[in-house]
Amino acid sequence: MNALLKAHTPKLLTAMPDVKSFENRLAQLNGWWGKITLIGKINSHNVAATILDDMNRTQNKFGELQQKLTHNLLYENVQKLVLDNSSKAQVAIDLLIRNLFERTADVGFLATDKDIRVFLADRQASQQQIDFIETRLQEYVKKYSVYDEIMVFDTQGQLKAHLDKNSPVKFSDDPLLAQTLNSSDDYVETFRYTDLQPNRRHSLIYSCKITETDQKTSKPLGVLCLCFRFDDEIQGIFANLLNREDRGVLAILSANGQVIASSDEQRVPLQAQFNPNTPLRINTYQGKDYITNTRQTSGYQGFFGLGWHGQMMTPLDQAFNSKPSADQRSDFADIMEQASTFPQELRNIRKASADINADLGLLVLNGQIASARKNAAEFMPVLEAIKQIGSDIASIFTASVNRLQEVTVMSSHLNNAGFLAALAVDIMDRNLYERANDCRWWALTSAFRDNLARPDLSPADKRQISEILQYINALYTVYTNLYVYNAHGEILAVSDGKQTQWVGTTVDASTGALSALQNSDSQKYSVSPFAGSHLYQNRHTYIYNAAITDLADPGKVLGGIGIVFDSEPQFSAMLRETLPRDENGQLLKHCFAVYADRNQNIIAVANRPDLRVGDKLDLDDRFFGLPNGQHSSDIIQYGDRSYVLGMAASKGYREYKTADGYQNDVLALVFIPF
Repeated sequence: MNALLKAHTPKLLTAMPDVKSFENRLAQLNGWWGKITLIGKINSHNVAATILDDMNRTQNKFGELQQKLTHNLLYENVQKLVLDNSSKAQVAIDLLIRNLFERTADVGFLATDKDIRVFLADRQASQQQIDFIETRLQEYVKKYSVYDEIMVFDTQGQLKAHLDKNSPVKFSDDPLLAQTLNSSDDYVETFRYTDLQPNRRHSLIYSCKITETDQKTSKPLGVLCLCFRFDDEIQGIFANLLNREDRGVLAILSANGQVIASSDEQRVPLQAQFNPNTPLRINTYQGKDYITNTRQTSGYQGFFGLGWHGQMMTPLDQAFNSKPSADQRSDFADIMEQASTFPQELRNIRKASADINADLGLLVLNGQIASARKNAAEFMPVLEAIKQIGSDIASIFTASVNRLQEVTVMSSHLNNAGFLAALAVDIMDRNLYERANDCRWWALTSAFRDNLARPDLSPADKRQISEILQYINALYTVYTNLYVYNAHGEILAVSDGKQTQWVGTTVDASTGALSALQNSDSQKYSVSPFAGSHLYQNRHTYIYNAAITDLADPGKVLGGIGIVFDSEPQFSAMLRETLPRDENGQLLKHCFAVYADRNQNIIAVANRPDLRVGDKLDLDDRFFGLPNGQHSSDIIQYGDRSYVLGMAASKGYREYKTADGYQNDVLALVFIPF
């Protein structure tokens, strides 16, 4: 950032009205000081010249201090903006990559679906068979609502089944089909215009080869394409990250720097070109200067997608026009005095200005005594005027530092804490959305439905169910165990060979299974309370359930599937990702984060070993009444430290916890010491 300041100081100062006002007022006072000193020299020959010389030196000290203050005000204002903007750019790309990581598992799993394989193996599929497959694909999209189209092609590029009935596509020779058929990779990721979706300006497609068996070298039958709702998803991310006061434009850049998504296409249109390799710069775009932050993704679970970047651009002429918020606390200055995070150099500048002014007071007093001895009464007004100017200069220094404390530094801490809390709870909602989808889709597995429809299951039937569960669990590692139970709640098979002791036992109400067994709707799921479970080594977790229904009679419930979320490491990792870090990438000392419910019960914790899941979080009740979807921040005393506390209440993601009937309010609380 120092390079940016060095190269663009004049531009930056012009864009900072507060700093310019401070400089202008000091310039006026310095000019007046010079005039008064000149008047004193002309009219007061009886007074020793050393007094005026000493005052000139004092004026020069103020001038040197002014340069330091200007630099520090400049640095702190720019740093606040850069931190805010880089956070938004980073979060935008990382949230997107997190979402897309889940898609890579989806396409690989769905490509091994037995029903799709059987369908493609029959070269002359009937309309009834096509309807069956398309109904099955529709069920998939009902659950994984991030897709707007699923397409099944044969090896010759003929479209055999799909969902979008408005699409004119019957055949395609798009290169992505041949690339997928010839690839040994688990999936192919493509973002561009494609004739697979001719009415879209661009498509993000995950494709996978469909083969006769799970062996990649087995005979290819066709290609599965999952079409991701890219524009819909990215605009939701932008809306979450930008508030009404944001004057900037948030964008996603391709690996070569081309804009592929923009929060404001009027100002920054698609296909605009930027340099993605410079994290921070002032650049001119369409005749306007912007402070621009560009961030590459941190990746997720080793997945980095197509090398995209997040970018935040703020117009320079509007970047530093922020005003104190309506709820600005009046005691921030007192609080900041205790904060180790407030720059020491600014403290020193404020103290130095007070010391210089005190020295000036002594000089004026000496001058008054000397004037009295020499009967130079005409010099008294000059001294008084200089004394007042010195006092005014010191006041401007103090006011400038205080404003920086209260408006810039303090608001930065508060905004950042609230932002991190909102991010933490959003990540949780997005993650658990996938869990609700998984259980409902896996419940539709034809082999489960066929087997459970039999009056008696043979050991071979149960073994087949167990093998399928093992295969799924190997792909989706966020679960410690998956299990299938019959209509009486008896567990028939598990995915984890080390937990076979549960086979033959009956699930209880605490697992959420009973609700699933009472509802045949394929869109419904049930979730256990967040509590200790014997299915999770008596630790706290969520268990997601969905009913398994009869293929011939979907209204008849045959049993259900339970999936045990590995909550302890997964939630802790989510919280850890959102905690602030220092310039070396290390967690800030003593910071920590918590997920909790409205009754103050701890769901998860990161970086605070003395807090345990299931215990109460000892905080004022008012922090747990935050409305859903809102975030806030405050200054609190917790234990023996002061913290900036960021808090946010969950709002759900897409239909999850918003339109599916599931209610489970969670709060994220981020504690940042200062």
